[in-house]
Amino acid sequence: MLEERQDFADKRSLQLRTEGSFGQSLLSLRKRYRPYIHLDGTPGPFQSIADASKLVDAGKKEEAIALLRRVLNAPQLETRIQLWVWSALRELGQTPDAKSAFEVLGAIIEFPSGGGYDTLAAYVDGSARYLNFSGAAIFWDAEDPAIKAMCQALVDSTIPASNRAKPRLSLSLPRGIPQVTMLTRSGPFVIASPPDSVIGPGAALMMELMKRTKEKKGEPDGTDNSGAAPLRV
Repeated sequence: MLEERQDFADKRSLQLRTEGSFGQSLLSLRKRYRPYIHLDGTPGPFQSIADASKLVDAGKKEEAIALLRRVLNAPQLETRIQLWVWSALRELGQTPDAKSAFEVLGAIIEFPSGGGYDTLAAYVDGSARYLNFSGAAIFWDAEDPAIKAMCQALVDSTIPASNRAKPRLSLSLPRGIPQVTMLTRSGPFVIASPPDSVIGPGAALMMELMKRTKEKKGEPDGTDNSGAAPLRV
């Protein structure tokens, strides 16, 4: 049972890290999310990404670029979708403007825990993801000013340490030490062994997400829900 939960956690952690746009292609995005998203031609970001992928397959690169840029103009576009679209645009030879190229839109912290890795992701739109090594997971998409502020605090905490950041070129993890990945329109940049000024806001967000989740499930503080199924809020 423990091995099964660890395998689940490893897979979810891998999925979350690939959500950070580590070199995914349009085609891989389409294949990855096809089983989970029903696309019937109704206009929307996912339909546009799928349509752009088909245009690329048909050799219509410029049309695909134009379609993806229109997605970026959609109102209230989720941060993760914006990152996916920019990953696709970079693949097609496009670059963001200098002013916004290295703006940090999200941060992912991965740290050793219980023989595996815990993964925490925070985005500037206030969404968050927490994947525990045990297999428990929290997907936070609810609008909440306090959580959004904590997400922003984590993102902002990475900026002073950005002089140590290097482009993240793979999904590999350093053995036995934490790392944080900064998500930008120009791609992901990783900092191994981030300072406490980054770990602190990350730990605070993680604890708040766990607290809110327990409250939603009606569990008292201190309840062990390490084997719980993923919860979406």
